Amino acid sequence: MTRIEFYSDGLLLKGIFYKGNEELKKYKTIIMCHGFGGVKELLLPKYAEVFSAEGFDVITFDYRGFGDSEGECRIVPEEQIRDILSAIVFANNLEELKENEIVLWGTSLGGSYALKVSTLCDKVSKVYAQITFSNGFRNNTSHLTEEEINKLKKTMDGLLANEVIKNKSLRVNLKKLLSDKQSLEFLEKYGLEFQGAFNIKLPFTTANNINKFSIDEILKNITVPVLLAQADLDIVNLPSEMEYIYNNLNCDKKLIHIDGGHYDVYEGENFKKLISEQIQWFSK
Repeated sequence: MTRIEFYSDGLLLKGIFYKGNEELKKYKTIIMCHGFGGVKELLLPKYAEVFSAEGFDVITFDYRGFGDSEGECRIVPEEQIRDILSAIVFANNLEELKENEIVLWGTSLGGSYALKVSTLCDKVSKVYAQITFSNGFRNNTSHLTEEEINKLKKTMDGLLANEVIKNKSLRVNLKKLLSDKQSLEFLEKYGLEFQGAFNIKLPFTTANNINKFSIDEILKNITVPVLLAQADLDIVNLPSEMEYIYNNLNCDKKLIHIDGGHYDVYEGENFKKLISEQIQWFSK
């Protein structure tokens, strides 16, 4: 493991480089894109350690404003996508990685990012995306009535107006934005170990940014092989969203199912099953 740093839009981003096992060297760099509010120390190391032992070089990093990276703590998909693109440029210019293929690995919100970036950068050779969504608004409002959706829009419009006119931003705890049962159980489980990461406050308009984010229109443009993993009991990012992605891809593709919720992909037999599939897919 080596600590690394690079710039994105002038902001210093911090990351970790896991050097691949030389005896099994694959000449591929896996760039890991974590999800909503994540940091490089949360969940990603267990993957990176397995990948590097199998001969893959791995880069993990914190998006701007999170963890050790510079910037305002907020989630704007377009900004975080530029951070991933900057990570690719960094990897392509690191002497020991410059000959490697680039593989994107994304989980939850990072899965959508990875798919999007594959259409923006011809350096990407493969993508793995798990428990993600294609359309934020469709995913996040499917359980709401029309009246509730209109009320949400009105609230968001008011908050945005306050930001623009009064320079006032309502910031809320992560638990306010990740309030479903599966997410709250996850935050509780890792809360003590990652207090700094979980005690952040984000602009409430973050929800609006996610709702506006969609990759529906670019799925048909993806040409690289894509491996997808769906949690059939996911209530955070709906299984129907994973199926939408799979059905609208025209590239070499595969969809894996696990019998569990959003966070069950990270542990136990599900983790073992999925990472085995990932290693096989990336090794092709």
